[in-house]
Amino acid sequence: MSFELVNTLSTLGTFLVIAATAIVAIVQLRHARSSNQIEVFNELRETEASEEIRGARHFVARDLAQKLRDSAFRYQVNANAARTDENRPLIGKIMALGNFYEGMGLLVKAGFIDSILALEMYAEEVAHDWEELEPITAISRRQSGKALWENFEYVTVLAQDWIAAHPKGAYPAGVRRIDLKDDFLEPDKRYAASLPSP
Repeated sequence: MSFELVNTLSTLGTFLVIAATAIVAIVQLRHARSSNQIEVFNELRETEASEEIRGARHFVARDLAQKLRDSAFRYQVNANAARTDENRPLIGKIMALGNFYEGMGLLVKAGFIDSILALEMYAEEVAHDWEELEPITAISRRQSGKALWENFEYVTVLAQDWIAAHPKGAYPAGVRRIDLKDDFLEPDKRYAASLPSP
């Protein structure tokens, strides 16, 4: 075997080892990225399920519209020093919910969470909660500018577009659906009709 052939085979072997190492590294990076994404997504879900966020969402859905009728409450949104003992925890709930979505938007924007995964799970909640918090956002941005909750706004725009693109959900096309038998439809209609009008 000539020296040139040995040298060529040696170079080819080195190239194959480097190529194999690069492929293994890419596979490991993908697994690490997936693992990190799962970890971040689980932390996001745990935060969403926390008492703090559930309580904040409950307040925003049930009581915020009424509180927004109060000029003093609206003033206190931007005036920390003027906040009363009654309104301080309520405004804290609002900020906790907005900051939760701000964090979610940042994670999506930075690629730590796949946007499709986030939108499949949260699009309806993001869009709904943005709508509920929109008056607070407008009030807060008078002082803070458009940077306030910009990542919340970003993920909301993605959510609104996703909802518009998937009005009937995101069930994969061509996959058989299960026909549900609704045994309680008629009794439930009769019950609802028997209730006094609101």
